[in-house]
Amino acid sequence: MTRLIPLKDWNKQVGESVHDWLNNEPRPNGIACEKCGGELSDTTPNMVCASLPPQKNVHCPKCGWHGFRLA
Repeated sequence: MTRLIPLKDWNKQVGESVHDWLNNEPRPNGIACEKCGGELSDTTPNMVCASLPPQKNVHCPKCGWHGFRLA
């Protein structure tokens, strides 16, 4: 049986491992650019667009392509 953890503990673990709250510089995200095949970056990693579904602004540093990915 899987041990369940409290929500506050989960949020703390994810927040510490994924987010650097003080650094909002572009960060590579492992997704291929549709235009050139280079690696896309999250333009502002700590920001999520208030859309449905939520999205993040992404760009390709190699060719300049811009778009959105699901958050």
